[in-house]
Amino acid sequence: MTQIQDKEPSEEYSFRRDDPEAGNQIVGLLETNQHPQLDQLLEELYDADVAYILQHLDFEQMERLFLRLPAERRGLVLLELDDPIKQELLESLTPRQVAEIVQEQESDAAADIMEDLPEETSGEVISLLPQEDRQEVTELLSYPENTAGALMMKEFAVVLETSTVKQAIKSIRRATSEADDIYTVYVVDAEGKYKGHIGLDRLILASSRTRIKKITETEILPIPVTTDREEVAQIFTRYNFLSAPVVDANDVMVGRITADAILEVVEEEASEDILRMGGVSGDETLSSPVISSAMKRNLWLSVNLLTAFLASSVVSLFGETIEKVVILASLMPIVAGMGGNAASQTMAVIIRNIALGELSPSGLPRAILREGVMGSMNGLIQGFATGLFVFLFTHKLVLAGVITAAMIANMLIAATAGTAIPLILKRFGIDPAVASSIFVTTFTDVCGFMSFLGLARLMLPWLMN
Repeated sequence: MTQIQDKEPSEEYSFRRDDPEAGNQIVGLLETNQHPQLDQLLEELYDADVAYILQHLDFEQMERLFLRLPAERRGLVLLELDDPIKQELLESLTPRQVAEIVQEQESDAAADIMEDLPEETSGEVISLLPQEDRQEVTELLSYPENTAGALMMKEFAVVLETSTVKQAIKSIRRATSEADDIYTVYVVDAEGKYKGHIGLDRLILASSRTRIKKITETEILPIPVTTDREEVAQIFTRYNFLSAPVVDANDVMVGRITADAILEVVEEEASEDILRMGGVSGDETLSSPVISSAMKRNLWLSVNLLTAFLASSVVSLFGETIEKVVILASLMPIVAGMGGNAASQTMAVIIRNIALGELSPSGLPRAILREGVMGSMNGLIQGFATGLFVFLFTHKLVLAGVITAAMIANMLIAATAGTAIPLILKRFGIDPAVASSIFVTTFTDVCGFMSFLGLARLMLPWLMN
Protein backbone atom coordinates (compact mmCIF):
# COMPACT_ATOMS: atom_id res chain seq x y z
CA MET A 1 0.00 0.00 0.00
CA THR A 2 1.22 3.49 -0.84
CA GLN A 3 0.37 6.45 1.35
CA ILE A 4 0.70 10.03 0.16
CA GLN A 5 0.37 13.06 2.40
CA ASP A 6 -1.02 16.41 1.27
CA LYS A 7 0.34 19.69 2.56
CA GLU A 8 -2.18 19.18 5.33
CA PRO A 9 -0.62 16.39 7.47
CA SER A 10 -4.05 15.20 8.53
CA GLU A 11 -5.11 14.25 4.95
CA GLU A 12 -3.86 10.90 3.63
CA TYR A 13 -4.23 9.13 0.32
CA SER A 14 -3.80 5.40 -0.15
CA PHE A 15 -3.74 2.96 -3.03
CA ARG A 16 -4.15 -0.77 -3.33
CA ARG A 17 -4.63 -2.35 -6.75
CA ASP A 18 -7.65 -4.46 -5.76
CA ASP A 19 -9.27 -1.67 -3.74
CA PRO A 20 -12.51 -0.61 -5.49
CA GLU A 21 -12.02 2.90 -4.09
CA ALA A 22 -8.58 3.30 -5.67
CA GLY A 23 -10.01 4.65 -8.93
CA ASN A 24 -12.26 7.02 -7.02
CA GLN A 25 -9.26 8.40 -5.13
CA ILE A 26 -7.40 9.01 -8.38
CA VAL A 27 -10.44 10.58 -10.07
CA GLY A 28 -11.11 12.72 -6.98
CA LEU A 29 -7.63 14.22 -7.10
CA LEU A 30 -7.90 14.68 -10.89
CA GLU A 31 -11.32 16.36 -10.88
CA THR A 32 -10.48 18.68 -7.97
CA ASN A 33 -7.22 19.70 -9.67
CA GLN A 34 -5.10 18.55 -6.75
CA HIS A 35 -2.22 18.03 -9.15
CA PRO A 36 0.71 17.99 -6.69
CA GLN A 37 -0.92 15.21 -4.68
CA LEU A 38 -1.96 13.38 -7.85
CA ASP A 39 1.53 13.56 -9.35
CA GLN A 40 3.07 12.36 -6.10
CA LEU A 41 0.66 9.44 -5.92
CA LEU A 42 1.32 8.46 -9.54
CA GLU A 43 5.06 8.64 -8.93
CA GLU A 44 4.77 6.05 -6.17
CA LEU A 45 2.82 3.54 -8.27
CA TYR A 46 4.15 0.81 -10.53
CA ASP A 47 3.61 1.37 -14.25
CA ALA A 48 1.40 -1.74 -14.38
CA ASP A 49 -0.82 -0.37 -11.61
CA VAL A 50 -1.15 3.00 -13.32
CA ALA A 51 -2.24 1.14 -16.47
CA TYR A 52 -4.74 -0.88 -14.43
CA ILE A 53 -6.29 2.32 -13.08
CA LEU A 54 -6.38 3.96 -16.54
CA GLN A 55 -8.29 1.03 -18.02
CA HIS A 56 -11.09 1.51 -15.49
CA LEU A 57 -11.66 5.20 -16.23
CA ASP A 58 -13.72 6.78 -18.98
CA PHE A 59 -11.67 7.94 -21.95
CA GLU A 60 -11.65 11.65 -21.11
CA GLN A 61 -10.37 10.97 -17.60
CA MET A 62 -7.91 8.38 -18.88
CA GLU A 63 -6.44 10.84 -21.38
CA ARG A 64 -6.10 13.61 -18.81
CA LEU A 65 -4.47 11.30 -16.28
CA PHE A 66 -2.14 9.84 -18.91
CA LEU A 67 -0.92 13.29 -19.90
CA ARG A 68 0.00 13.99 -16.26
CA LEU A 69 2.77 11.41 -16.60
CA PRO A 70 6.31 12.27 -17.75
CA ALA A 71 7.06 11.23 -21.34
CA GLU A 72 9.23 8.27 -20.28
CA ARG A 73 6.50 6.83 -18.04
CA ARG A 74 3.83 7.33 -20.69
CA GLY A 75 5.64 4.84 -22.90
CA LEU A 76 6.06 2.30 -20.12
CA VAL A 77 2.39 2.62 -19.15
CA LEU A 78 1.29 2.32 -22.80
CA LEU A 79 3.02 -1.05 -23.05
CA GLU A 80 1.02 -2.31 -20.04
CA LEU A 81 -2.39 -1.41 -21.53
CA ASP A 82 -4.64 -3.83 -23.39
CA ASP A 83 -4.25 -3.42 -27.16
CA PRO A 84 -7.68 -1.85 -27.91
CA ILE A 85 -7.24 0.79 -25.20
CA LYS A 86 -3.62 1.42 -26.16
CA GLN A 87 -4.67 1.89 -29.79
CA GLU A 88 -7.41 4.35 -28.86
CA LEU A 89 -5.08 6.34 -26.61
CA LEU A 90 -2.34 6.52 -29.25
CA GLU A 91 -4.81 7.78 -31.84
CA SER A 92 -5.77 10.64 -29.52
CA LEU A 93 -2.16 11.90 -29.32
CA THR A 94 -0.50 14.19 -31.83
CA PRO A 95 2.55 12.88 -33.76
CA ARG A 96 4.76 15.23 -31.74
CA GLN A 97 3.41 13.88 -28.44
CA VAL A 98 4.06 10.33 -29.62
CA ALA A 99 7.57 11.30 -30.77
CA GLU A 100 8.32 12.73 -27.31
CA ILE A 101 7.24 9.43 -25.75
CA VAL A 102 9.18 7.27 -28.21
CA GLN A 103 12.33 9.35 -27.82
CA GLU A 104 12.44 8.62 -24.07
CA GLN A 105 12.13 4.83 -24.41
CA GLU A 106 14.73 2.13 -24.83
CA SER A 107 14.86 1.00 -28.43
CA ASP A 108 12.78 -2.18 -28.04
CA ALA A 109 10.00 -0.35 -26.18
CA ALA A 110 10.10 2.46 -28.75
CA ALA A 111 9.68 -0.04 -31.59
CA ASP A 112 6.78 -1.74 -29.79
CA ILE A 113 4.96 1.58 -29.54
CA MET A 114 5.64 2.44 -33.18
CA GLU A 115 4.20 -0.90 -34.32
CA ASP A 116 0.80 0.09 -32.94
CA LEU A 117 0.63 3.33 -34.92
CA PRO A 118 -1.15 3.70 -38.28
CA GLU A 119 1.33 3.74 -41.17
CA GLU A 120 0.76 7.40 -42.01
CA THR A 121 1.23 8.46 -38.39
CA SER A 122 4.33 6.33 -37.81
CA GLY A 123 6.10 7.93 -40.75
CA GLU A 124 5.47 11.41 -39.35
CA VAL A 125 6.57 10.34 -35.86
CA ILE A 126 9.82 8.85 -37.19
CA SER A 127 10.59 12.10 -39.02
CA LEU A 128 10.36 13.97 -35.69
CA LEU A 129 12.87 11.73 -33.91
CA PRO A 130 16.58 12.56 -33.53
CA GLN A 131 18.79 10.87 -36.13
CA GLU A 132 20.19 8.17 -33.81
CA ASP A 133 16.77 7.21 -32.42
CA ARG A 134 15.33 7.23 -35.93
CA GLN A 135 17.94 4.78 -37.17
CA GLU A 136 17.48 2.40 -34.23
CA VAL A 137 13.69 2.34 -34.43
CA THR A 138 13.68 1.99 -38.22
CA GLU A 139 16.11 -0.95 -37.98
CA LEU A 140 14.02 -2.76 -35.35
CA LEU A 141 10.81 -2.20 -37.33
CA SER A 142 12.46 -3.69 -40.42
CA TYR A 143 12.75 -7.14 -38.84
CA PRO A 144 9.85 -9.59 -39.27
CA GLU A 145 7.41 -9.72 -36.39
CA ASN A 146 8.02 -12.43 -33.78
CA THR A 147 11.73 -12.75 -34.57
CA ALA A 148 14.76 -12.09 -32.38
CA GLY A 149 15.42 -8.89 -34.34
CA ALA A 150 12.01 -7.46 -33.47
CA LEU A 151 12.48 -8.51 -29.84
CA MET A 152 15.98 -7.17 -29.18
CA MET A 153 17.15 -3.81 -27.87
CA LYS A 154 20.01 -1.79 -29.30
CA GLU A 155 21.41 -0.63 -25.95
CA PHE A 156 24.22 -2.89 -24.72
CA ALA A 157 27.78 -2.75 -23.37
CA VAL A 158 30.42 -3.97 -25.80
CA VAL A 159 34.24 -4.00 -25.66
CA LEU A 160 36.97 -4.99 -28.10
CA GLU A 161 38.77 -8.26 -27.43
CA THR A 162 42.09 -6.43 -27.87
CA SER A 163 41.31 -3.87 -25.15
CA THR A 164 42.68 -3.99 -21.62
CA VAL A 165 40.39 -4.26 -18.61
CA LYS A 166 41.08 -0.61 -17.80
CA GLN A 167 40.04 0.51 -21.29
CA ALA A 168 36.97 -1.73 -21.17
CA ILE A 169 35.75 -0.27 -17.89
CA LYS A 170 36.00 3.23 -19.35
CA SER A 171 33.90 2.11 -22.33
CA ILE A 172 31.30 0.58 -20.04
CA ARG A 173 30.98 3.77 -18.02
CA ARG A 174 30.10 5.60 -21.23
CA ALA A 175 27.61 2.87 -22.19
CA THR A 176 25.69 3.15 -18.92
CA SER A 177 24.25 6.49 -20.06
CA GLU A 178 22.01 4.47 -22.40
CA ALA A 179 21.89 0.94 -20.92
CA ASP A 180 21.33 1.01 -17.18
CA ASP A 181 20.91 -2.72 -16.56
CA ILE A 182 24.33 -4.03 -17.50
CA TYR A 183 25.16 -7.44 -16.03
CA THR A 184 27.02 -8.87 -18.98
CA VAL A 185 29.62 -7.20 -21.17
CA TYR A 186 29.85 -8.48 -24.75
CA VAL A 187 33.16 -8.95 -26.53
CA VAL A 188 33.62 -8.27 -30.26
CA ASP A 189 36.51 -8.08 -32.69
CA ALA A 190 37.51 -5.08 -34.79
CA GLU A 191 34.74 -5.90 -37.30
CA GLY A 192 32.07 -6.09 -34.61
CA LYS A 193 31.72 -9.88 -34.74
CA TYR A 194 30.63 -11.49 -31.49
CA LYS A 195 33.44 -13.36 -29.71
CA GLY A 196 32.07 -13.97 -26.23
CA HIS A 197 31.11 -12.27 -23.00
CA ILE A 198 32.40 -11.30 -19.57
CA GLY A 199 30.44 -11.05 -16.36
CA LEU A 200 30.60 -7.54 -14.91
CA ASP A 201 31.88 -8.90 -11.58
CA ARG A 202 34.74 -10.78 -13.24
CA LEU A 203 35.70 -7.72 -15.25
CA ILE A 204 35.91 -5.52 -12.16
CA LEU A 205 38.03 -8.08 -10.24
CA ALA A 206 40.50 -8.63 -13.10
CA SER A 207 43.84 -6.86 -13.31
CA SER A 208 43.59 -3.54 -15.14
CA ARG A 209 46.32 -4.56 -17.61
CA THR A 210 44.75 -7.89 -18.54
CA ARG A 211 43.63 -8.22 -22.15
CA ILE A 212 39.91 -8.80 -22.56
CA LYS A 213 40.56 -11.79 -24.83
CA LYS A 214 42.17 -13.70 -21.94
CA ILE A 215 39.12 -13.51 -19.67
CA THR A 216 36.41 -13.83 -22.34
CA GLU A 217 33.85 -16.61 -21.82
CA THR A 218 31.73 -18.31 -24.48
CA GLU A 219 28.89 -20.01 -22.57
CA ILE A 220 26.24 -17.61 -23.85
CA LEU A 221 25.17 -18.59 -27.34
CA PRO A 222 24.63 -15.84 -29.92
CA ILE A 223 21.10 -15.79 -31.35
CA PRO A 224 20.63 -15.18 -35.09
CA VAL A 225 18.51 -12.11 -35.77
CA THR A 226 15.94 -14.15 -37.74
CA THR A 227 15.29 -16.74 -34.98
CA ASP A 228 11.61 -17.19 -34.09
CA ARG A 229 10.75 -15.75 -30.71
CA GLU A 230 9.40 -19.07 -29.42
CA GLU A 231 12.78 -20.63 -30.12
CA VAL A 232 14.48 -17.70 -28.38
CA ALA A 233 12.29 -18.29 -25.33
CA GLN A 234 13.25 -21.97 -25.35
CA ILE A 235 16.95 -21.04 -25.43
CA PHE A 236 16.55 -18.72 -22.44
CA THR A 237 14.59 -21.21 -20.36
CA ARG A 238 16.86 -24.12 -21.30
CA TYR A 239 20.12 -22.35 -20.40
CA ASN A 240 18.83 -19.85 -17.78
CA PHE A 241 20.21 -16.82 -19.62
CA LEU A 242 19.68 -13.35 -18.17
CA SER A 243 20.56 -11.79 -21.51
CA ALA A 244 21.90 -12.98 -24.84
CA PRO A 245 23.57 -11.32 -27.85
CA VAL A 246 21.80 -11.10 -31.21
CA VAL A 247 23.91 -11.37 -34.36
CA ASP A 248 23.28 -10.85 -38.06
CA ALA A 249 24.17 -13.21 -40.91
CA ASN A 250 27.83 -12.15 -40.66
CA ASP A 251 28.00 -12.79 -36.88
CA VAL A 252 28.14 -9.04 -36.22
CA MET A 253 26.46 -8.21 -32.91
CA VAL A 254 23.44 -6.00 -33.53
CA GLY A 255 21.58 -6.10 -30.21
CA ARG A 256 20.71 -8.06 -27.09
CA ILE A 257 17.66 -9.74 -25.65
CA THR A 258 16.98 -9.67 -21.91
CA ALA A 259 15.14 -12.08 -19.65
CA ASP A 260 12.32 -9.61 -18.92
CA ALA A 261 11.51 -9.47 -22.63
CA ILE A 262 11.43 -13.27 -22.70
CA LEU A 263 9.12 -13.35 -19.70
CA GLU A 264 6.63 -11.26 -21.69
CA VAL A 265 7.01 -13.59 -24.67
CA VAL A 266 6.35 -16.68 -22.53
CA GLU A 267 3.30 -15.03 -20.98
CA GLU A 268 1.92 -13.95 -24.36
CA GLU A 269 2.53 -17.34 -25.98
CA ALA A 270 0.93 -19.18 -23.05
CA SER A 271 -2.09 -16.86 -23.11
CA GLU A 272 -2.48 -17.28 -26.86
CA ASP A 273 -2.26 -21.06 -26.62
CA ILE A 274 -4.84 -21.21 -23.82
CA LEU A 275 -7.25 -18.97 -25.74
CA ARG A 276 -6.76 -20.76 -29.05
CA MET A 277 -7.30 -24.17 -27.48
CA GLY A 278 -10.73 -22.82 -26.52
CA GLY A 279 -11.38 -21.51 -30.02
CA VAL A 280 -10.83 -17.88 -29.04
CA SER A 281 -8.63 -15.38 -30.87
CA GLY A 282 -5.20 -15.19 -29.26
CA ASP A 283 -5.39 -11.40 -28.83
CA GLU A 284 -8.88 -11.19 -27.31
CA THR A 285 -9.25 -9.49 -23.93
CA LEU A 286 -12.16 -8.18 -21.89
CA SER A 287 -11.48 -4.81 -23.53
CA SER A 288 -11.85 -6.15 -27.07
CA PRO A 289 -14.89 -4.94 -29.08
CA VAL A 290 -17.87 -7.26 -28.54
CA ILE A 291 -18.97 -7.50 -32.19
CA SER A 292 -15.54 -8.38 -33.62
CA SER A 293 -14.91 -10.87 -30.79
CA ALA A 294 -18.28 -12.52 -31.38
CA MET A 295 -17.59 -12.86 -35.11
CA LYS A 296 -14.19 -14.46 -34.48
CA ARG A 297 -15.70 -16.91 -32.01
CA ASN A 298 -18.51 -17.75 -34.41
CA LEU A 299 -16.02 -18.82 -37.04
CA TRP A 300 -14.68 -21.49 -34.70
CA LEU A 301 -18.15 -22.42 -33.49
CA SER A 302 -19.25 -22.93 -37.11
CA VAL A 303 -16.41 -25.38 -37.66
CA ASN A 304 -17.42 -27.21 -34.49
CA LEU A 305 -21.00 -27.34 -35.72
CA LEU A 306 -19.88 -29.09 -38.90
CA THR A 307 -17.94 -31.68 -36.92
CA ALA A 308 -20.95 -32.19 -34.64
CA PHE A 309 -23.00 -33.09 -37.73
CA LEU A 310 -20.30 -35.61 -38.65
CA ALA A 311 -20.58 -37.29 -35.25
CA SER A 312 -24.37 -37.17 -35.52
CA SER A 313 -24.26 -38.91 -38.90
CA VAL A 314 -22.34 -41.78 -37.31
CA VAL A 315 -25.07 -42.18 -34.70
CA SER A 316 -27.74 -42.18 -37.42
CA LEU A 317 -26.11 -45.26 -38.96
CA PHE A 318 -27.11 -47.20 -35.86
CA GLY A 319 -30.66 -45.84 -35.54
CA GLU A 320 -32.22 -49.29 -35.77
CA THR A 321 -29.99 -50.64 -33.01
CA ILE A 322 -30.85 -47.70 -30.72
CA GLU A 323 -34.58 -48.21 -31.38
CA LYS A 324 -34.32 -51.78 -30.20
CA VAL A 325 -32.16 -51.00 -27.13
CA VAL A 326 -33.20 -47.50 -26.10
CA ILE A 327 -30.84 -47.37 -23.09
CA LEU A 328 -27.92 -47.12 -25.53
CA ALA A 329 -28.91 -43.50 -26.22
CA SER A 330 -28.38 -42.54 -22.60
CA LEU A 331 -25.00 -44.29 -22.39
CA MET A 332 -23.46 -42.88 -25.61
CA PRO A 333 -22.44 -39.51 -24.10
CA ILE A 334 -20.47 -41.34 -21.40
CA VAL A 335 -18.21 -43.10 -23.91
CA ALA A 336 -17.69 -40.02 -26.09
CA GLY A 337 -17.29 -37.64 -23.13
CA MET A 338 -14.68 -39.76 -21.35
CA GLY A 339 -12.75 -40.15 -24.58
CA GLY A 340 -12.80 -36.39 -25.10
CA ASN A 341 -11.58 -35.72 -21.56
CA ALA A 342 -8.78 -38.26 -21.89
CA ALA A 343 -7.71 -36.72 -25.20
CA SER A 344 -7.68 -33.23 -23.65
CA GLN A 345 -5.33 -34.43 -20.90
CA THR A 346 -2.97 -35.95 -23.45
CA MET A 347 -3.12 -32.87 -25.70
CA ALA A 348 -2.28 -30.55 -22.80
CA VAL A 349 0.89 -32.52 -22.03
CA ILE A 350 1.94 -32.90 -25.67
CA ILE A 351 1.32 -29.26 -26.66
CA ARG A 352 3.20 -28.05 -23.59
CA ASN A 353 6.21 -30.20 -24.48
CA ILE A 354 6.09 -29.01 -28.09
CA ALA A 355 6.00 -25.38 -26.89
CA LEU A 356 9.03 -25.95 -24.66
CA GLY A 357 10.94 -27.64 -27.46
CA GLU A 358 11.10 -30.94 -25.57
CA LEU A 359 9.21 -32.96 -28.16
CA SER A 360 9.54 -33.11 -31.93
CA PRO A 361 8.00 -35.28 -34.69
CA SER A 362 10.96 -37.66 -34.35
CA GLY A 363 9.78 -38.43 -30.82
CA LEU A 364 6.31 -39.42 -32.03
CA PRO A 365 6.63 -43.25 -31.65
CA ARG A 366 7.88 -43.06 -28.06
CA ALA A 367 5.25 -40.47 -27.09
CA ILE A 368 2.45 -42.52 -28.66
CA LEU A 369 3.66 -45.65 -26.85
CA ARG A 370 3.77 -43.87 -23.49
CA GLU A 371 0.36 -42.25 -23.86
CA GLY A 372 -1.09 -45.44 -25.36
CA VAL A 373 -0.05 -47.44 -22.29
CA MET A 374 -1.48 -44.74 -20.05
CA GLY A 375 -4.70 -44.63 -22.09
CA SER A 376 -5.06 -48.41 -21.82
CA MET A 377 -4.56 -48.29 -18.05
CA ASN A 378 -7.10 -45.50 -17.61
CA GLY A 379 -9.47 -47.23 -20.01
CA LEU A 380 -9.34 -50.45 -17.98
CA ILE A 381 -9.96 -48.61 -14.71
CA GLN A 382 -12.73 -46.34 -16.00
CA GLY A 383 -14.19 -49.02 -18.27
CA PHE A 384 -14.65 -51.58 -15.50
CA ALA A 385 -15.98 -48.90 -13.15
CA THR A 386 -18.55 -47.85 -15.79
CA GLY A 387 -19.42 -51.46 -16.59
CA LEU A 388 -20.01 -52.22 -12.91
CA PHE A 389 -22.21 -49.15 -12.55
CA VAL A 390 -24.26 -50.12 -15.64
CA PHE A 391 -24.65 -53.73 -14.43
CA LEU A 392 -25.84 -52.63 -10.97
CA PHE A 393 -28.52 -50.40 -12.45
CA THR A 394 -29.63 -52.50 -15.45
CA HIS A 395 -28.68 -56.06 -14.38
CA LYS A 396 -27.58 -56.65 -17.97
CA LEU A 397 -24.14 -58.26 -18.05
CA VAL A 398 -23.77 -58.05 -21.83
CA LEU A 399 -24.53 -54.31 -21.84
CA ALA A 400 -21.98 -53.81 -19.09
CA GLY A 401 -19.43 -55.71 -21.14
CA VAL A 402 -20.17 -53.67 -24.26
CA ILE A 403 -19.68 -50.32 -22.57
CA THR A 404 -16.54 -51.58 -20.78
CA ALA A 405 -14.95 -52.66 -24.08
CA ALA A 406 -16.01 -49.43 -25.80
CA MET A 407 -14.53 -47.32 -23.01
CA ILE A 408 -11.20 -49.13 -23.16
CA ALA A 409 -11.05 -48.80 -26.95
CA ASN A 410 -12.00 -45.13 -27.05
CA MET A 411 -9.62 -44.06 -24.31
CA LEU A 412 -6.79 -45.82 -26.13
CA ILE A 413 -7.85 -44.06 -29.34
CA ALA A 414 -8.06 -40.76 -27.45
CA ALA A 415 -4.51 -41.11 -26.11
CA THR A 416 -3.16 -41.95 -29.55
CA ALA A 417 -5.00 -39.11 -31.29
CA GLY A 418 -4.14 -36.61 -28.55
CA THR A 419 -0.46 -37.42 -29.08
CA ALA A 420 -0.22 -37.84 -32.83
CA ILE A 421 -2.45 -35.02 -34.11
CA PRO A 422 -0.60 -32.10 -32.42
CA LEU A 423 2.75 -33.46 -33.63
CA ILE A 424 1.49 -34.02 -37.16
CA LEU A 425 0.04 -30.49 -37.29
CA LYS A 426 3.33 -29.08 -36.00
CA ARG A 427 5.22 -30.92 -38.72
CA PHE A 428 3.04 -29.28 -41.37
CA GLY A 429 3.59 -25.83 -39.88
CA ILE A 430 0.16 -25.54 -38.22
CA ASP A 431 -0.04 -24.30 -34.64
CA PRO A 432 -1.10 -27.37 -32.56
CA ALA A 433 -2.78 -25.17 -29.96
CA VAL A 434 -5.13 -23.75 -32.59
CA ALA A 435 -6.22 -26.80 -34.55
CA SER A 436 -5.62 -29.86 -32.36
CA SER A 437 -8.75 -29.61 -30.25
CA ILE A 438 -11.27 -29.74 -33.08
CA PHE A 439 -9.58 -32.66 -34.85
CA VAL A 440 -9.08 -34.69 -31.67
CA THR A 441 -12.59 -34.06 -30.35
CA THR A 442 -14.14 -35.09 -33.67
CA PHE A 443 -11.95 -38.19 -33.76
CA THR A 444 -12.88 -39.33 -30.24
CA ASP A 445 -16.60 -38.61 -30.73
CA VAL A 446 -16.78 -40.53 -34.00
CA CYS A 447 -14.66 -43.43 -32.75
CA GLY A 448 -16.50 -43.50 -29.41
CA PHE A 449 -19.92 -43.75 -31.04
CA MET A 450 -18.64 -46.19 -33.62
CA SER A 451 -17.05 -48.55 -31.10
CA PHE A 452 -19.96 -48.47 -28.63
CA LEU A 453 -22.80 -48.75 -31.12
CA GLY A 454 -20.84 -51.13 -33.35
CA LEU A 455 -20.28 -53.53 -30.45
CA ALA A 456 -23.91 -53.11 -29.44
CA ARG A 457 -25.05 -54.11 -32.93
CA LEU A 458 -22.84 -57.21 -32.83
CA MET A 459 -24.22 -58.17 -29.44
CA LEU A 460 -27.81 -57.14 -30.27
CA PRO A 461 -29.37 -60.64 -29.90
CA TRP A 462 -28.03 -60.92 -26.33
CA LEU A 463 -28.83 -57.28 -25.46
CA MET A 464 -32.51 -57.82 -26.33
CA ASN A 465 -32.85 -60.77 -24.00
